[in-house]
Amino acid sequence: MAKIDAKSRLALPVGVRTSLGENKKLVVTNSIYRNKKCLDLYTLDAWLVLEEKIAKLPSLNANVQAFQRFYLSAGTVIELDGQNRLLIPKNLKLFAGIDLDLVLVGMGSKLEIWNKNSWETLQIELSGNFEEILAGVSLLEEEKD
Repeated sequence: MAKIDAKSRLALPVGVRTSLGENKKLVVTNSIYRNKKCLDLYTLDAWLVLEEKIAKLPSLNANVQAFQRFYLSAGTVIELDGQNRLLIPKNLKLFAGIDLDLVLVGMGSKLEIWNKNSWETLQIELSGNFEEILAGVSLLEEEKD
C-alpha cells in the first residue's frame, strides 16, 4: 500500500525506484479492468515499445482506433522529482478515483495504480473464481509447448 500527499505526489517505494534504474521519465495513462478504473505506469522506454506495437496494427480497425483514443491519448509523460516522487495528473487521479490510500501492483512492464477500495473489491471478485482462472492459464501454457 502507498499514499499520495496533498499535492497528488506519489513517493515510489525503494524496490520500484531500483527497478527503474536511471529512468526518470515515466508515462501514466488511464485503464479499466473488469469495470474498475485504475492507472497504468510505464517507463518512457516501455511506453515507446507499446506505441510501436500499436502503430503496426491496422489503423482503420475500430478497436485499434478505440484503444488509441482511450489509452494512448491519455498517456502523460511525467518526471520523478529530486525526492523520487511523481505527480499524478489531476484528470487521471479523478478518473481512477485515486485518493489518499492506493495500491501499486507490478504487472511485468508496467505498474498499476489502484484506489485501495477498488483493488480490495477486485481481489475478492478474482478469488471467487480463481480455480477457473488457474485452469485457463494452465491451458495457455500447454498450448505454448
